[in-house]
Amino acid sequence: MKKKLKNFLSIPLRAWRSRGFGVHSPFAFRFITEVIRCPHGYYAYPAIGSSAAARRLYRIILALAPEKVIVTGPLSDSLAVAVSLAKAEAQAAPHRDKLAVVPPEAIVGISYLRSILAAGGAVVFTNIQNAGCAEIFAEIAPCGMTFAGLRQAVVVGGNLPRQQFPVLI
Repeated sequence: MKKKLKNFLSIPLRAWRSRGFGVHSPFAFRFITEVIRCPHGYYAYPAIGSSAAARRLYRIILALAPEKVIVTGPLSDSLAVAVSLAKAEAQAAPHRDKLAVVPPEAIVGISYLRSILAAGGAVVFTNIQNAGCAEIFAEIAPCGMTFAGLRQAVVVGGNLPRQQFPVLI
């Protein structure tokens, strides 16, 4: 009950941050305003469907452009389509080595995710309301720049400052 109240009370701060206010890192500002909260449509949206989470995952993978996308558990159909479409495009000009997608039923080690972040990769959690995902997220959040919503979260590693941004995602 306390967690639900805390999440509800954090919505004004999350809405404020989601517009880029109070964000001083150029990478974080661009990532929040142009990737996470992007108001524009993409040509792949009809193939992905109407799922906002799948569309957001597609944009995140395109923006981070990993050479390899590792899915650590079963995904819904729309999320799987988003990953496959984005993976094909991101591999054309990779910026990062790996990106791990962690769904609620994931079987993945915390040390493995930390190694991905240490190498400059990224980790995307599809549902941090799940107790298992929330626990893994809490363990690796200090290892990178964190963008956490009420449901989804992204942790980006590398030489970025260790900052946390609560946003509406």
